[in-house]
Amino acid sequence: MSNIQPGSGYGFSSGGYGFTLNVTDPFPKEALPVVHPFKIVNVSIVSNKVRFQVSPGTLNNLMPTLDDYVTSTQVKLDRKTAGVADPPTEELASSNFDSTTKTCYVTLRAGIPTAAPYVFPDTDVTSNRYPQIIGGNTSYTADTDTYGYLQIGTIAVDDITTPTVVTVTQFVTGSLWADRIKMGDETATYYWARI
Repeated sequence: MSNIQPGSGYGFSSGGYGFTLNVTDPFPKEALPVVHPFKIVNVSIVSNKVRFQVSPGTLNNLMPTLDDYVTSTQVKLDRKTAGVADPPTEELASSNFDSTTKTCYVTLRAGIPTAAPYVFPDTDVTSNRYPQIIGGNTSYTADTDTYGYLQIGTIAVDDITTPTVVTVTQFVTGSLWADRIKMGDETATYYWARI
């Protein structure tokens, strides 16, 4: 006679050669997608245009903006409407893709203010130099004294005029801290670190 009785969280079976316990979850939970700062999400094709969002993340404790195609304005990634998350969605036309590689390069751009003190990045959300995420057809944009660039990922399509397949590649997986160093007449150098 077995001394083991069925209980909460396990099952068992017994026979002439012993018994076994089954402790696996009989009702496994659905695996949730991993979402991290600056993840390119909700990529879709609507009327031959690719739309995407970027999960909220910070650059030097500032929430970057994304060009929202609905409002045609730069909107912070963590926008809420009536207390509910309402992230901006950028829409890409064929001109946003490199015609050879059929790739759009999703880049974080941040600049310095137009007047002293020249802190980096610009903290004025109404300024064009405030941190923003842009989707463009250039794989590398050289840093300047005004702007620093960091590619956070790419969106590739099978055809830039009538896309049907989209492939996302992610490079940045966390919030960031950046520094700008300018020495004499040399072009400013930007250093990026995941936090």
